[in-house]
Amino acid sequence: MARVNFKRVDLDRVYLPLVAVALQVVARCEARGVSYVATYGFRSLEEQAELRCLFLSGKGGKASAAGLSAHNYGLAFDFVCDGDAKPGVQPDWRLPAYRVLGEESTKAGLVWGGRFGDAPHVQWPAYVSALQLTPLRTLVESSSVAAVWARLDEERKSPQWRAANPKLSAELERLGF
Repeated sequence: MARVNFKRVDLDRVYLPLVAVALQVVARCEARGVSYVATYGFRSLEEQAELRCLFLSGKGGKASAAGLSAHNYGLAFDFVCDGDAKPGVQPDWRLPAYRVLGEESTKAGLVWGGRFGDAPHVQWPAYVSALQLTPLRTLVESSSVAAVWARLDEERKSPQWRAANPKLSAELERLGF
């Protein structure tokens, strides 16, 4: 089952509806013959700042500023494509290796990072840009990540959200959310 593909990530720190949909996405990718392993889920603001510094110094992969990443709110996963049947993960970082992840994520209504140059990245919709993420940072600073998730739970109940996110809404309904 796809859950083993998430053993490196603390799923309790990722928004539960995203976890449920991501598990389905990875299982569908596996059924198509491509294996992806989650490498990141939630990231603290401090961890994000460190990754951003590494990126800016040329020593790390693409990373947004602290507070401007969906990871900071438990709303994203990063994956690595396991490019070989050898034991352990054999990373394949080539862009074409993430085509199936992009297709299946998009079909499920999630946002695929390949749209903005980050092919291993998959996230919850509507919170992609700095403008969209800033209110979440404010909410975390005044309360907690749990408050962000409560806000998202309320948003998901609205007809406007369901109309704006029909694929994800259908997927969540099928999964019992």
